[in-house]
Amino acid sequence: MRFNLFIALWLLTLLILTSCSDLEEKPAAVNHETRVLTTSTKDNTASWITQESTISIGAIGDVLLHDRVYELAKTAPGTYDFDIFFEQVKPLLSAPDFLMANQESIPGGIEFGLSSYPAFNSPQEIIHTLKDAGVDMIIAANNHTIDRGIPPLINALDLYDELELPYAGAFKNADDRNDHRIIEIEGIDIGVLSYTFSTNGIPIPFGFEDSVALIEEERVIEEVRTIREMADVVVVHMHWGNEYERLPNDYQTSWAQKLADEQVDIIFGHHPHVLQPIDQLKQPDAEDTIVFYSLGNFYSGQNFNYTDVGGVASVEVTKTLSADKVRISLSNPVIEPTQVIRGSNSEYIVVPMKDAAPPSIAGETYEETVEHVSQWLR
Repeated sequence: MRFNLFIALWLLTLLILTSCSDLEEKPAAVNHETRVLTTSTKDNTASWITQESTISIGAIGDVLLHDRVYELAKTAPGTYDFDIFFEQVKPLLSAPDFLMANQESIPGGIEFGLSSYPAFNSPQEIIHTLKDAGVDMIIAANNHTIDRGIPPLINALDLYDELELPYAGAFKNADDRNDHRIIEIEGIDIGVLSYTFSTNGIPIPFGFEDSVALIEEERVIEEVRTIREMADVVVVHMHWGNEYERLPNDYQTSWAQKLADEQVDIIFGHHPHVLQPIDQLKQPDAEDTIVFYSLGNFYSGQNFNYTDVGGVASVEVTKTLSADKVRISLSNPVIEPTQVIRGSNSEYIVVPMKDAAPPSIAGETYEETVEHVSQWLR
């Protein structure tokens, strides 16, 4: 009798344990189309605790070294030092968790002969200065990328690799271009792309078709969709617009909306050499796209109208993991204006605009500049 009771209890226990194992939750699928990632908890009886990570993504505009700039940075024949000219903006440059710089004049180095407008080749020391000041990535697609041909460009890309600075928009070959630029910061994956509207009429040499990423609609959309599947946040740099115009043209606004329709999160614009406003564009079923239409000149020898004013753009990105979802939200898009001034020996120095003396060439104040770039923000 006792033996039969023992057998019955043992069978009942086995049945309960088997039923429990069938109820274990399986991991849910990843849904990239809605940009909401689903997951499962390891302990089905535990309550979810929201996990949140916030970083700032930043960018600066054109670093364009005219001969009048680098000649005043010469310390000895063939040697240049730009560090002191960036000293006052290092706190601004080091503030974002991830900062990109548009290196417009290719730093091919002295072995190719330095040159200025219209075909630039710059000292490589400028890249050492940018990295030391807080720059984390180089943006390389612009209308001057192949001013002096492919060898100086390859020399520059080799330098970026040597300094462990990722780059986008210019490439050594097709394999390099297909190596997607995904940067992980505090658990947030940032995908970066970069394109230019032109190479100033210089044909891209045969065999080097992938050396510069041009704004070609089919290729751009294909690459955006690919990196959208891989990254939490997609950032696209566009070299576009009309030089010296303070508002975007139809080409810029049309392309910005195309990228928003593809759920690009942040667009940084370059080429006009002056600051243009920030805007927010609607995405289908997602957060707004934040567009910085032009970041102006960060460091150059241009000295007319508004070309001496640039800025450090930044956006806060928050990744929130709660229950079965991961959400990405963007906030606080700003440009902190900077200004290039002349030092006691006429050298070119970049400083926070609010601390600059004398005033900007156009006479616009710091407050007026902030109002200009933020006028479209809701």
